[in-house]
Amino acid sequence: MRRFTLRGMARAVAVATALLVVGCVGFIAMPLPGALLSREALSSLVITDRTGQALREVLSREDGRSVGLAGGRIPPLVRAAFIAAEDQRFSWHPGVDGVAVARAARDNVKAGRIVSGASTIPQQLARRLVPRERSWWGKAGEALWALRLTAHLPKDRVLLEYLDRVPLGNSTFGVEAAARRYFGRPAERLSAGQAALLAGMARSPARRDPFRRPDAAVAGMRGVLARMVEEGFLTAEEARLAAETPLDLTPAERVFEVPHLTTALLQRLPQLGLDGATRIETTIDPALQAAVEKAIIEELRGLAERRVGEAAAIVLDNATGEVLAYVGSSDFLDEAKGGQNDGVRSLRQPGSALKPFAYGLALSKGFTPSSVLADVEVHLATPGGSYVPKNYDRRVHGPVRLRAALAASYNIPAVRLTDALGPEQVLRVLREAGFESLTQSASHYGVGIVLGNGDVTLRELARAYRGLARGGVVGPVKEVRAAFGPAGAPLRIPVELEEHRFLAARPVELLTDVLADEAARAPAFGLDNALRMRFRVAAKTGTSRAHVDNWAAGFTRERTVAVWVGNFDGTPMRGVSGITGAGPVFARVMSLAMRGIRAAPLVDRSRFEAAAICPLSGERAGPNCPGALKEVYLPGTAPRHDCTMHRSDGALDVGPAYLAWAQAEGLASTSVGAQGRPGSRAGFILPADGDEFLVEPELPESAQAVPVRVMAPAGAKMLELRTEDGRRIELPPPFVTRLPAVAGERRLELWAPGGSEPLAVTRYRVR
Repeated sequence: MRRFTLRGMARAVAVATALLVVGCVGFIAMPLPGALLSREALSSLVITDRTGQALREVLSREDGRSVGLAGGRIPPLVRAAFIAAEDQRFSWHPGVDGVAVARAARDNVKAGRIVSGASTIPQQLARRLVPRERSWWGKAGEALWALRLTAHLPKDRVLLEYLDRVPLGNSTFGVEAAARRYFGRPAERLSAGQAALLAGMARSPARRDPFRRPDAAVAGMRGVLARMVEEGFLTAEEARLAAETPLDLTPAERVFEVPHLTTALLQRLPQLGLDGATRIETTIDPALQAAVEKAIIEELRGLAERRVGEAAAIVLDNATGEVLAYVGSSDFLDEAKGGQNDGVRSLRQPGSALKPFAYGLALSKGFTPSSVLADVEVHLATPGGSYVPKNYDRRVHGPVRLRAALAASYNIPAVRLTDALGPEQVLRVLREAGFESLTQSASHYGVGIVLGNGDVTLRELARAYRGLARGGVVGPVKEVRAAFGPAGAPLRIPVELEEHRFLAARPVELLTDVLADEAARAPAFGLDNALRMRFRVAAKTGTSRAHVDNWAAGFTRERTVAVWVGNFDGTPMRGVSGITGAGPVFARVMSLAMRGIRAAPLVDRSRFEAAAICPLSGERAGPNCPGALKEVYLPGTAPRHDCTMHRSDGALDVGPAYLAWAQAEGLASTSVGAQGRPGSRAGFILPADGDEFLVEPELPESAQAVPVRVMAPAGAKMLELRTEDGRRIELPPPFVTRLPAVAGERRLELWAPGGSEPLAVTRYRVR
């Protein structure tokens, strides 16, 4: 019984072995898959700027594709060096070297660990073609593939396929690419020493990198030369001369300009249909690119103390959509700061930079620049619970005109407006403007979409702002002007999106006027802010929550610029807003982009209807209003009714919606019209006598100014503020402004022009 069982087991093992052998033979005998070796030979690809100057030359790619050996010919010295270094019995073994396997097994058993390998050139080729895990089963599969390759291909073809794919360090694959990379010459012109150095790198490209470890590379070369002598490929004298001949390594530096853009293009070549291109001409303006790169480095130095580590910028030509400058980070090679991250294409939260699109929608729906929006505390029901938006300056401002709300970037009016329009409508406009990254539903973003709670890219932001510059028509951003194939034939460049309108032209023109209004920005940011330039620019800034990201985007008739500053690792900045962080970088880049260009007028105001309005109510200024502002409107949309807040009996009726705000501001019990009559007097609403203001170190200084609001005598056209240090500040209607929050005891006087004594005095403290 026992003999029968043993005999049965032996038969089972024999059958299993026979089946295994048959299976292996059958696998080896099967024709090679058609796609296994099918690859378009990668001709050298040169990427240039718009003038034809090289930005980057590509000889091989990370997928192993490489410039093939010229004509499919293997130079004799290259053949000898790699066979001597990698596979001395290459000419006669069937793909697996039994002698080498036995020797390696003996050495490994003797050492008790793996100290020797036995991979042949066909096995190394199999590893490149059909990657497998590094295990005994993986090695077995690799051996089968090596046998199969050798069974179906001539030995020279196997060697050629290997030499065109072998990794040789510094992201270089293939002998031809490596010859050009390290020696600046084709493989057929390599010396014996140069060929031996490359062959010596094949097993350990990093350890024998001639740029970083030249001694190890030379030692490897000498070892290969010695084996070439042993195999009869060289005489001892030829090997000695080869070892002593200078290697003539090219400098480690290579053409690598505009690295983020060229890298992005290389990654997207298949999608662009340019995989077979030999030359790609980008839209980059080299002079502007260099100037923007320098400006970003210099601006970041000034922001370092505020923990701003990185910046990105993109410049578009509005007429063509071409990218004139593209900076993804300040230093592509700075690994510590994550320099290879591309700030132009990274998804991040844009903050208030998305507000103009909601306001543009509102202007197309019947709102006007003087439409009053409620800037008072509001609790909104959302799927995530109650949402209470806050303004950046932590205050509420009561009835706020649309122009002021957008220019001063108040959050509460923007959220209320989005709630009134419908988040789904605002999201629709954003998507139509080209924000393809906003893939979630309107219910996911909610009203917070207007404050930038969805991730977008700087490139998308620039494309959308260019759409505003073109009157509400978004078009493709173009980074490639032309591309050519191996024979020089032009290749078709796909268009990323079809040009289309996302907002009506006239409301966008009015929106542009608001975005370019320096006076409307002044109450929040001061007159001398980063967006005030020698030419008129329509611009908006944005800051994400926790001060992680700053954005600034804007346009002239000729150029669109978008800028991001922050840290790729998410480290919050310190005391930085969009106007103090990204704003100065934006201003510098926009100035460079407009250099040598005479800026055309942004808006033709003669096409608007003008009216004098009450600054508080936004209605047509009446006889009881203490001041008036000039506002512009699309024809036929100016207000037709006089202000209803300022009554003929001198009372101020703000209505129930603003009652709490008015009481907090000291306005509810004030008879404005009575000012200027006998016995009445002007006064300070803010700061009230004895007020204290606390400076928060984590908030930017511009967001912590002391608010000033004054009760003015009836009919007053101009008042004057005087500080304790003698400064005089003109105060026109609506008699509100902001003063720097300078620590200490402060005194402020209110004067009428030409007056002999102050109308009012207030004292406050900043600590």
